[in-house]
Amino acid sequence: MNMETNYDLIARQAILSSKGIVQAYELLARDELSSSTDPFLASARVLVKAFTSFRIEELLDNKIAFINFTDSFFDERSIELFPSERVVPEFTLTASPDPQFLEKLQFLKKAGFRLAIDRFSGKPWEIALLRWINYVKIDFLGLDLEILPNLLKTIRSQPYTSKAPILIATRVETRQAAEFAFAAGMDWAQGYYFTRPQLITNQHASSSQRNIFHLLNLLIGDNSLEEIEDGFRRDPALTVKLLRYLNSAGMRRSQAIDSIRRALLLLGRAPLQRWLTLLMFADQGSAKASLLVMATNRARLAELLRERSTALDQSPAALHRSFLVGMLSLLDALFDHPLSALLAELQIDSSISLALLQREGEDGLLLQLIDAIERMDPTAIQQYAETAGLTLSAINSASLEALAWSAAQSQNAF
Repeated sequence: MNMETNYDLIARQAILSSKGIVQAYELLARDELSSSTDPFLASARVLVKAFTSFRIEELLDNKIAFINFTDSFFDERSIELFPSERVVPEFTLTASPDPQFLEKLQFLKKAGFRLAIDRFSGKPWEIALLRWINYVKIDFLGLDLEILPNLLKTIRSQPYTSKAPILIATRVETRQAAEFAFAAGMDWAQGYYFTRPQLITNQHASSSQRNIFHLLNLLIGDNSLEEIEDGFRRDPALTVKLLRYLNSAGMRRSQAIDSIRRALLLLGRAPLQRWLTLLMFADQGSAKASLLVMATNRARLAELLRERSTALDQSPAALHRSFLVGMLSLLDALFDHPLSALLAELQIDSSISLALLQREGEDGLLLQLIDAIERMDPTAIQQYAETAGLTLSAINSASLEALAWSAAQSQNAF
């Protein structure tokens, strides 16, 4: 999608557990104003945009948001305007804080905020701050990792009045660093190995996309053929695409198409749902062309992996569901909008939502395997493959077949 300059932009980076489940997001400034020389104003702008230009539940997927402040450049009264259950002020400190800073921390704690310290390195004044801190971030790119065991021991040995802080590894950029972090005892991690900051806008789908959403909802809800036909009647361009698709060389039929209803009957409900989902990606043009290839590859791979599994349901309905799950797993990248909000708009079945958002169920397992394949993580691939009843040979052949299929789809004129 083309981004107009008046759209509100914000970036978020996921913070994940050792099982790859998103626990929180760090929100970052990503616009022409983010170069402000005032550190507090830059961070405050992120907060204001997050809670005014966006629906916060969609932006955060019901997770907490870390907002970074540099040194003592923050106004605690302004931060208090935002919900303490959602916002975690995070402080990057370069020197021992003064008494005024400590008073501000106490104010935020009394207001119910959980606090984080970034780039913790074990300096005496940093250790003294731990009694107020709920999250400790350790920079894995800038730290001598040989001192990590002693650093973690120091953090854990402090006399906390409640729970010890959650430990978060930051700037984790390789699989080795991720494995080392969690093996050493870090609770969560963030970094380019897991995901780069994702640019989010408050832009929504076009009217054409809305109609596709509407038609998908009708199909998901098992609505009547008359209602589905009416959806196509309201969108002549979409009807032309459907007829063009049915007239393509790859479609065999013995009956001439003399109406929209005939076209829908010839294609069938499940293939129509798949075609509309593909069309959402194909309609985005060259700017999103690579997403079509990625999404179709994920969809076909999920379907093939289930088909070749010795442990998963292989019914036609399950195979179709896995294809749909694979395709929808990149929906947020297509629309630059939180996946949970888009799934709610599609009124998608709860089992599909849980697979996509929480990696639960058989389709969630397949997505975890696909994630591991894309990361080229042999340890994770082996783990998920065994659970799914798949051999490495079956995975390799399915991957090659899915790549060929998705490449062919990207060249198809929808």
